[in-house]
Amino acid sequence: MCNAGIVDLGDRTVVFDSMLSPMAGVDLARAAERTTGRPADLVVNSHWHGDHIWGNSAFAESHVVSTRRVRELIVRKSRTQWVNCRREFPKELARLEEPDSPILPVDRPWVRGWYRGVIQTPASHRIRPPMVTFENELVLEGSRRSLHLISYGGGHSPSDVFGYLPDERVLFSGDLTMVNLHPSVGDGWPDVWERMLVRMQRLRVDQVVPGHGPVGPGTVLAEERRYLHDLQRTVADAIRRGDTLREVRSLPVPERYHAWRASLFFPDNLAREYRLARARRRSTKRRGPPPEADRRRP
Repeated sequence: MCNAGIVDLGDRTVVFDSMLSPMAGVDLARAAERTTGRPADLVVNSHWHGDHIWGNSAFAESHVVSTRRVRELIVRKSRTQWVNCRREFPKELARLEEPDSPILPVDRPWVRGWYRGVIQTPASHRIRPPMVTFENELVLEGSRRSLHLISYGGGHSPSDVFGYLPDERVLFSGDLTMVNLHPSVGDGWPDVWERMLVRMQRLRVDQVVPGHGPVGPGTVLAEERRYLHDLQRTVADAIRRGDTLREVRSLPVPERYHAWRASLFFPDNLAREYRLARARRRSTKRRGPPPEADRRRP
């Protein structure tokens, strides 16, 4: 469902994101030990969404690490998300098999795996929040390499963490980037997210391990920025035309992104940006024009 990373620091093993389910987490834990020769000492949560953190329970002997904000969100929201998914996914899975399913055939295998992964997880599943937290950056030093855990705040979600290996120039982005897939903007802020990617581009990055999709080159950061920029521009044009939310949600996927998978997210992405843009416009109107003295300033 999502990507995970295994990092050998030389004397410690770090796993970046623990996947959707405890079953997948068990496979990941075994892979980490097989690859590095030791169990995972640390598990990093890139953000609070369940498909990246519900495997935490498979790492009973590991410390889970993220920002304090991610921990707060997991404690406050993850159980509710889990319960809702358990209730809704059996119906969604049955609908997925119908001939008139709105999910494109190319997307059905991974969506089916998403639903089944949650449904097949035992109801007694325990959600483990991070117990080691930081604010902006935490450097994990090892005998062979260091891993920088960095947060520029919230873009895809209210708090996003990415991992950076400066010597290898490898970046584990979480859902701040995806490769050949539409990102999910429903819990984020496209304008802030775009600015975060600008900062990430200033790092020396040769390879990006995205939250979803295949590993890509450093140019993935620019491609994600372009998508978010195009999304904002599409919605701005729609607002100028006077389009309603319903009309905005029905806008077609731009030709540039026709080959990208996960197009099921596109209507919700448009809706999220529409609501944010309208809120920004209302806030600007409430503030009114700047004082006369400010208007005279160059």
